[in-house]
Amino acid sequence: MSLQDQEAFLSNIHPFEALTQDEMEMCINHLDLAYYPKDSVLISPEKLSEHFFIIIKGSVYEYKDDQVLLDYHNEDSFDSNSLIYGETKHTFKVHEDLICYELEKKAFLNLIESNKKFKDFFLDDLVHKIKTLKDKEYTSELSSFMIAKVSDTLIHEPYIVEQDTPLLEAIKGSMNNNTSTIIVKKDDVYGIITDSLLKIEVLLAGKSLDIKVGEIAKFPLMTVSEDDYLFEALTVLIKKNIKRVGVVNSNGEMIGNLEQIDVLSHFANHTYVVDSKIRKAKSIEDLKKASTNLINIINSLHAKGVKVNHISNLIGQLNTKVYKKLYSLVVPKELSNDACFIVMGSEGRNEQIIKTDQDNALVVRDGVDVEQYRPYMEKITAHLIDFGYPPCDGNIMVSNPYWCKTVSDFKKESARWIQTPEMQDYMNLAIFFDSFAVAGDKELLISLKDDLFEKLHDKDIFMAYFAKATLTFDTPNTVANFMTKVHYIDIKKTTVFPIVQGIRSLSLKEKIRETTTVKRIKILVDRKVLTKDRADELLEAFDVVNTLRLKSQLENIREGGKIDNEIDTHSLGKIERDLLKDSFKIVNDFKKFISNEFKIDKIM
Repeated sequence: MSLQDQEAFLSNIHPFEALTQDEMEMCINHLDLAYYPKDSVLISPEKLSEHFFIIIKGSVYEYKDDQVLLDYHNEDSFDSNSLIYGETKHTFKVHEDLICYELEKKAFLNLIESNKKFKDFFLDDLVHKIKTLKDKEYTSELSSFMIAKVSDTLIHEPYIVEQDTPLLEAIKGSMNNNTSTIIVKKDDVYGIITDSLLKIEVLLAGKSLDIKVGEIAKFPLMTVSEDDYLFEALTVLIKKNIKRVGVVNSNGEMIGNLEQIDVLSHFANHTYVVDSKIRKAKSIEDLKKASTNLINIINSLHAKGVKVNHISNLIGQLNTKVYKKLYSLVVPKELSNDACFIVMGSEGRNEQIIKTDQDNALVVRDGVDVEQYRPYMEKITAHLIDFGYPPCDGNIMVSNPYWCKTVSDFKKESARWIQTPEMQDYMNLAIFFDSFAVAGDKELLISLKDDLFEKLHDKDIFMAYFAKATLTFDTPNTVANFMTKVHYIDIKKTTVFPIVQGIRSLSLKEKIRETTTVKRIKILVDRKVLTKDRADELLEAFDVVNTLRLKSQLENIREGGKIDNEIDTHSLGKIERDLLKDSFKIVNDFKKFISNEFKIDKIM
């Protein structure tokens, strides 16, 4: 290769693109081309290398004892640790005839000292490496969607009055401040008065303008932080059906209010339109038309680089509204409040972005005849299928009598799950634990969760078997086999499920009511069940694998293929492959943690 070719090659390999021109020239001057045949040992505890390797062609396996830990292919590099720390416990052996660049140790260490980005990449922990790789992978896709903060958009200056301020005085003050919104402070809590509230609570009610603002203000005012992502603020607006939120600083002080119209103009997508159509739907057909637009939103947000967690949160809120509206359209009003319609599994966790199946149930108040609900539940299942929500292969749907019964009957069933469990019972408990109330009386579900937590007290053996499911599917130590043999990998079984089930097991043990995996992880950190470092690793890995899964699913939809959890490893770019490798490592380490935490070896 010419010097220009060498520079072009290195510039495509992270973090070499961070080098200055002088550093790049120094690097190239200390770079040699080398060839090694299959089975050559490049590095071992007894044989430290004097070079940093960058692969042009071929592959290298990294072993600990006889186990393959990682595999390295075209444009991969290794081994910085042995050069930096002067030792290694692993062996690097050529798997396929190798052509590579060798960078002299002295030159590599000089680059570590002279370039901070170069140094940070090789010395940072795994979480920071994953974040750096993700930034590198998706830089071309970054947009205001992904990086905009609340502080980046228009924040309206607040007009704040104390709760005992006369209403007329507050109205005059708001007009002088050219705002239609009055923020009312009561001790350390903020409320709000809007034009529509004035019409309803004052004009139509015939109240005097001499009343105190605290008498009609709505408390508390929903708030977001100025440091929150703007997309998170949009999710709050959609979830709560409100037109504005307050904005607070890091000290919790009110610094302004954010209007829905300003957020929507920033994003310029169809989310609010879909939300409005769902809320205003007066017929099943209206609701069906509104729900079919969700895939367009998903495509749009993913193309603009929005994080999977934010997409799933937003789509989850919209799906919840579809279910709630459908329930109100199908179930007679006199029956609706004597039952609770719940979603379970990935829907309950707010983690199903693409409609892959439906897991739902109905909890009926004790003393109410369940049979009168069954025809309506069959209609709900049929309508959801028509809307594009595929039926559950395991028939975990509200049309199944097993998942449509009274509170007492559910309590009896959960007792059987725990006392004489079979494999399906562990699955049923897992799915039910993730349940979330979307319509009807949510207190019915709360009482079932309370009952479940009470039954599981001191049930260590049961919890060990429940947590054991985390280990059901093998997670590779390397992507080598998939790159050369299998071609496809089920990303849900190998990586998503172990994280979800492991976190679910810890959350059940800790009686955590939150259903989303990400929020459960954060609560487990607060309770010191997980260290912050482990939690950060899990969050990054969870984001990586779900991003790869969503990308594959959207490609399948565009090509008219089936929606599944498999990814084509041959389609992965180098950085995606690196991210997947690191995620495998995190998941395998987490499995060991779960095994130790629940003493699973005692029951195997």
